[in-house]
Amino acid sequence: MSDVTIKVDIAGSNFPVKVNVDDEANIKEAVDLINKKIAEFEKNYAIKDKKDVLSMVMLQLVAQLYKQANTAESELSNLKQILEDVKEMLHQHNLNISNIPSQE
Repeated sequence: MSDVTIKVDIAGSNFPVKVNVDDEANIKEAVDLINKKIAEFEKNYAIKDKKDVLSMVMLQLVAQLYKQANTAESELSNLKQILEDVKEMLHQHNLNISNIPSQE
């Protein structure tokens, strides 16, 4: 895995960021999303202070991340329960098969 340094522009400020080559596209997409959200906040709420705008964007994005993480965790928990139920059903099925008298 190789690292590269890319320059990103967030809220009008440029930052050099060292990233793994495999993550470069994701970082650029994240930067685009951040800048899009900044533009939305500036347009919709007339917030001019970049620090305030960045704080609101951060809050919104982290809240979305937590919501998605909680949903994923809940779905994973449900899938684990389904897997345990299937294992139990297979175990019972195997017991039922082994209790069938042989017809010799």
